[in-house]
Amino acid sequence: MASGKRPDGPTVKVNKFSHGLTFKQATVTLGVVVLLGLFGYLVELFVEWQNVRQEVRSHMQQTFALVKGTAAEAAYQLHPELSRQVVEGLFGYDALEKAVLKDNFGRVLAEKTLSRNGGGAGVEMTQGIFTDVTQFSLPLDYAISGKTQDNVGQLDITLSARVVAEKFIDRVAFNGIMALVRDIAISVVVVMIFYFMITLPLLRLSRAIAQVDPDAPGKWPVPRLKGHDNDELGLLQITFNNLLQAFQRGLDQRNQAQQELVQLTLQLEQRVQERTHDLEEAMAALAEEKAEAERAFAQLDHTHSELEKANRLVLESIQYARRIQSAMLPDKHALGDAVKDIHVWWEPLHVVGGDYFWLERFGNKSLLLVADCTGHGVPGAFITLVVASALDRVLHEHKQFDPAEILRALDEMVRVRLRQDRPDSESDDGLDAAVCLWDSDALSVTFAGAGLPLIYAEDGIIREIRGGKASLAYSTSGQGHEYVNHVIPVKPGMAFYMLTDGVSDHMGGKPKRLLGRKRLAAIIQANAGKPMSEQVNAIQQTLDQYRGQEPRRDDTTLLGFTPL
Repeated sequence: MASGKRPDGPTVKVNKFSHGLTFKQATVTLGVVVLLGLFGYLVELFVEWQNVRQEVRSHMQQTFALVKGTAAEAAYQLHPELSRQVVEGLFGYDALEKAVLKDNFGRVLAEKTLSRNGGGAGVEMTQGIFTDVTQFSLPLDYAISGKTQDNVGQLDITLSARVVAEKFIDRVAFNGIMALVRDIAISVVVVMIFYFMITLPLLRLSRAIAQVDPDAPGKWPVPRLKGHDNDELGLLQITFNNLLQAFQRGLDQRNQAQQELVQLTLQLEQRVQERTHDLEEAMAALAEEKAEAERAFAQLDHTHSELEKANRLVLESIQYARRIQSAMLPDKHALGDAVKDIHVWWEPLHVVGGDYFWLERFGNKSLLLVADCTGHGVPGAFITLVVASALDRVLHEHKQFDPAEILRALDEMVRVRLRQDRPDSESDDGLDAAVCLWDSDALSVTFAGAGLPLIYAEDGIIREIRGGKASLAYSTSGQGHEYVNHVIPVKPGMAFYMLTDGVSDHMGGKPKRLLGRKRLAAIIQANAGKPMSEQVNAIQQTLDQYRGQEPRRDDTTLLGFTPL
């Protein structure tokens, strides 16, 4: 019981031990320790149960290993006396209840049963959890004259579940008693530590607080709390002492209010002057920062102007590249009267692009080529220049007009020109291409493709010839591909369409999906019979409507021609 008394105030008491911190802490500690101990004890029970079962199995394995040879010899010789000795020897194990040695015909050579009684109610309750480790059987094999081993009998052993359970009960009872003693000891130690470290210092602090004089709170007897200078109790004492000292200072200040008011006024005036000075310095600093900002903005404007100049130069360079690329393309009327009608829609995604086409007449034969090079923009345009140079060599130096051979030659030349014919090549660029050769004497169109198709209309029916799967010049596509010529007899009114993926890969519709060649074929069929320029313009308008607000995704080239 603890008590304290303030001067001219009521006495504060703790009347019951059960209301004190020590009792509450002891109760909580004991409860927690018991719960944790109970959980640990249950875990120990399970582990001990597993250990007992494992010990029984291990013991029986060792026993079988010791008697296997002798038991097999007794069973093979049908020797009752040797069999009896084997069985008698097994009963050295106190848990053994029954042992039977039989030959391979099931005849009992030796048998012994020993009743194992004892144990209390706990044994009766727990023996059921060991019944699955009480039955053991050992087949007896014997090698006759060095031959393979044959079964000559069997040794059956039954253990007493009561004896095994009794061993288990003895172990867990001892462990339980030790756990209970340990829990009580821990609780007592924790409570004593709590009492001497917390409760007793609190009682000392309470008695000291009760002796505080309201007229002189700053002169209270500060208790000495050993070992608590840097913990929560020490902090509580320091805080309370600071509070009382503040009260004392308040009383002292009451007697000196006038002097302090004057002093405070002087201090306020000084602070106003200091703040005014600080504000003036801050305004000066802001003015300097403003000047710095203006200089920075001027520099930014200059940089922006330089960027605009650089951007203008880049755009001018790209526009000039557009003129160069356009100059590399043929006149759209280069075939003259070799074909009845022809129209080309060539539109890069950017200013320049990776699509390329070529038209050239060689006597009674006319060559038409469409190519889709790697990428678009400036990189794609560079590849088209390489392709144009290679095609010029194929046509004018090698005099090669066979479409399949043209593709093969382009594959080889572009690969060499881009240095992609080596295993250590760092680039992987190339192209898809389609080549048509119109022979006005033979009235036939010969087509060969590498990744690009040929679509043609005959008698109102749209047909498609797919190009070969192997693209040209890519280092990963391998070398030496063969390309196939497709010869199409031409009748008056037949129309042919060569195109790159940018035509069929328009994204649009609801739900959004790629246009695809089937829809493109339907658009071509809907406009068949019109002049080729009207057909191409109608296809272009239909694709714009299909795409809606979606931007184009690739360079676009569509070459349509009517030979007769």
